Amino acid sequence: DISVVAELGGGQNGAAIGPDGHCYVCNNGGFLWIDRPGRLFPGEEPENYSGGRIERVDLKTGDIEVLYTHCDGQPLRGPNDIVFDRFGGFWFTHHGKTRARERDRTGVFYAKADGSYIAEAIFPLEGPNGIGLSPDEDELYIAETTTGRLWAYELAAPGKLKDQRRDKPDGGR
Repeated sequence: DISVVAELGGGQNGAAIGPDGHCYVCNNGGFLWIDRPGRLFPGEEPENYSGGRIERVDLKTGDIEVLYTHCDGQPLRGPNDIVFDRFGGFWFTHHGKTRARERDRTGVFYAKADGSYIAEAIFPLEGPNGIGLSPDEDELYIAETTTGRLWAYELAAPGKLKDQRRDKPDGGR
């Protein structure tokens, strides 16, 4: 059986179950799709764009809580995919948005599930999409949509890269 737990609106993308049993959702606020022969690509912001955010959904009650909409004063325009670590924090990619004559420069963030901490860990990347951790959680993997590249970054601690050159994507391997 399929049942609706909550209506989030916007554009739900990546989701993961957190340490508290709630579902954490990367909501990109919605976007239009570009159809190129045989492939769909994220396009421009729609007129009804509701803003990017990280949401927590109580799977028992359907209650929705917005945890993050900004980091260091910068809006989250297009959170994309999410992965939790064994410490209960999570990494997420930020795909950004494209507008008629401009495009967001985006990256990867680390946040706590209780809404108390968010930090940008890697910037800039070119349309970061998928994200994952190695089995022993000593490497973070990020896939870029537009370039087709897969980056691997060594981790030093929860939310911390071993090589802190976060301003250079070639800090990865």
